[in-house]
Amino acid sequence: MSTYSFPTGVTPDDVLVSTATSVPLFPIMTLVFVWFMVFFAGIQRQNARNVYADIPQWAVFASLSTFLLSLVMTIKEGLITLPILIIVVSVTILSGIWFFLSRGRFE
Repeated sequence: MSTYSFPTGVTPDDVLVSTATSVPLFPIMTLVFVWFMVFFAGIQRQNARNVYADIPQWAVFASLSTFLLSLVMTIKEGLITLPILIIVVSVTILSGIWFFLSRGRFE
């Protein structure tokens, strides 16, 4: 039971699910947006502090944040489907492999 009853009987979860059913690309584009925002913002900030940006590291950070968001989106049925979750997990694993293969011998 929520502490505040919505006047129309619509909860924020229902709004997200109805948006996802009417616009099927909404959850996918949300995940892509989060990935690119974390990736490019991290690279930009690391370039501003140092001259060098570690691209595989930011790919892992972006993939992990997208993976966590997709796990949260699986709580409510109808927001994200299993194939999308499989793609997110595979991108996370591939970026992790890229990160560990990009490290030097003494890093």
